[in-house]
Amino acid sequence: MDRHAAGLNRVLLVLTGLVLAVAGGAGLALGLHAFGSARAHEPMLSDSTRNYASSHSWFWPTVGGVAAVLAVIGVVWLLAQGRSDRINGVVLDDGDGTGKTVVPAGTLASALQDDIEEVPGVRSARARLTGKPSAPKLRLNVTYERRADVLELRRSIQDRALARLRSALEMDRMPAVVRLRLVTGDERRQVE
Repeated sequence: MDRHAAGLNRVLLVLTGLVLAVAGGAGLALGLHAFGSARAHEPMLSDSTRNYASSHSWFWPTVGGVAAVLAVIGVVWLLAQGRSDRINGVVLDDGDGTGKTVVPAGTLASALQDDIEEVPGVRSARARLTGKPSAPKLRLNVTYERRADVLELRRSIQDRALARLRSALEMDRMPAVVRLRLVTGDERRQVE
C-alpha cells in the first residue's frame, strides 16, 4: 500500500471509528437513562418516521439494500487491509517453455540486504520485492551514518548490489525505489 492510500485509509478508519463510537455511546447513554427515564422507554423511531415507513412500501427494502451495500463495502475494505503488494517469489522462465524456477523473494531480499550492509557507513538495509512474480519491483530502505560517502553508497547500490541481483535473476532491468536515511548520533543510540 503506498503512502497516499495508507494515509487515506487511516483517515477513513478514524472517521468511521469516531462515528460508530459516538453512535454507540449515545445509544448506551440513552439505555442507561442519561437523557431521562421517559426518553429511554420511547420507541427508537418517531411516530412520523414509523407512519412514513408504513405508508411507503419501498422504505424498508431501500434501508435493507443500503445496509447490504455498506456491509459489502465494509467486507471489501476489511479484506483490503490484509493485502500486500509483497510477492513470495520471483519466477525465472527458461524461455523454451519446459519449466519455471521460483526463487523465494525473502532469500533474494536477504542477500541484497547483506550485500548493501557491507558498504562502509551503512547501518542497515531493508529490501522488499513487490509487483508480479514474473516482473518484480524493488523497494529498498537504507540507513547510513554520517561517515558514509553518499555518492559511493549510491554507486555501490546501483552498480554492484542491484547489478548482482539483476544478473542473478537474468533481468536487464528491475524498477527500484531506494530511500536513503541519515542516522544521527541520537538515533544511532536508539537503534542499538
